[in-house]
Amino acid sequence: MASEIAPGDLVQASGHAGPWKVLEIRQGLALLEHHDGHRLSVRTTTVEVVRKASSSEGSARQAETETDSPSLFDES
Repeated sequence: MASEIAPGDLVQASGHAGPWKVLEIRQGLALLEHHDGHRLSVRTTTVEVVRKASSSEGSARQAETETDSPSLFDES
């Protein structure tokens, strides 16, 4: 991984057409969303940053993910 990924970044996931937007990062996995709405969960070691998010976009997204809303990473 060339640089640290963060929510809001655009990344290229190995083996997947992209770019993908990082929605959430937890326990070594990144939840990604493609521009067409498809979502993908991959190991953070298999993605490369294409474009870093602006600091306001990343911090707003991080605050949003820290709420109690459920995600793909939540255990049932």
